[in-house]
Amino acid sequence: MKRLITTGFAIWLVATIGLRLAGQWIVKPGALWAIALLGVSAPLMFMLPRGLFERFAVDRNRYALAGIALVAPGMLLDTISAIWFPQVFPNMQPEAAGVFGGWLLFCNVLALVSAATAEPRPV
Repeated sequence: MKRLITTGFAIWLVATIGLRLAGQWIVKPGALWAIALLGVSAPLMFMLPRGLFERFAVDRNRYALAGIALVAPGMLLDTISAIWFPQVFPNMQPEAAGVFGGWLLFCNVLALVSAATAEPRPV
């Protein structure tokens, strides 16, 4: 699980740096933009955990726990990003904070659902 926690932290770090550099083109206010962002993110966030679990040879019976280990670092650290959104992401419009927060929740929930719904292997 330590490897997944480290990977989750690395994903958070790369994503945060990417949003700090180019977030103004990715996260924008408005319902249509939010729907498009969620639509593009959904399949990626569903496939990413399972792909990582296969790569790291995680037992399918432990996928739910692995999902928690994977998303926990980002969820914890994104608390800071969400609370101090204008300071952390001055390149984004302050009105995009709601889309940002909703997108974070959506991505984390999909990753957890993906992990929790994988069929366990027979014992």
